[in-house]
Amino acid sequence: MLTLSQRLQSASNLLSSAYVDSYSDRMMVGRRAQLGESMVWRSTLSAEPDNGHLTYGEFDLAFFGALVDRALARPAGRREPETFVDVGSGCGRLVLAASCVWPELARAAGVETCADLHMMAVRAQARASLPRCDFVHGDALQAMREGGPLDDATVVFCYSSAWASEGGALTDFSELVGCCCLPGCRVVVTDKWLECDGSCGEFALLDEVEGPNRETGGSVGYIYEVVRSQRGG
Repeated sequence: MLTLSQRLQSASNLLSSAYVDSYSDRMMVGRRAQLGESMVWRSTLSAEPDNGHLTYGEFDLAFFGALVDRALARPAGRREPETFVDVGSGCGRLVLAASCVWPELARAAGVETCADLHMMAVRAQARASLPRCDFVHGDALQAMREGGPLDDATVVFCYSSAWASEGGALTDFSELVGCCCLPGCRVVVTDKWLECDGSCGEFALLDEVEGPNRETGGSVGYIYEVVRSQRGG
């Protein structure tokens, strides 16, 4: 059985062949989405132009692997296949990596509001030819709420370092998790944490991990389990 490090190396090799655009090219697509005539806010709920959370970035692959691997290990003994969802999936890089690193997943999926980034993900998936990968273009709240195409998420990742927050607590994203995620779902966020005062739902912190991030100089990953949400608990 391959180690996590070996599987991540395989994923890195696959990503190198799946994307014809360079990192700089992908960043430029993200910047155009942010600064063009139609502003694309990374938040899914009630974004305001002055909150400073508009961003595009690409998360460190090895750190992503370490965080999601820990999330998948909780709770111990779980047997049902998991559904991984990347919220704000951009060009789809982490979704393809998840499908490669954890082939036991029922599926890996991403949701992205920017059409150009979404199409980049679709093209990369066609080159990679990975099974059980889905990309949704649209609003995460609509995609993940009950009856939406991604309402079966059991592990959710969000590169949330620049999402709207108050004092470090994620506001919009906490509301999304409280609205959309089933109890038992594990949620991984970065550098900011879920609002745990009960207003959006109840989320138990399982782990807190520091790791590399070339875009910020370093990040902290927070792994939660949804205890109570609008969908149960």
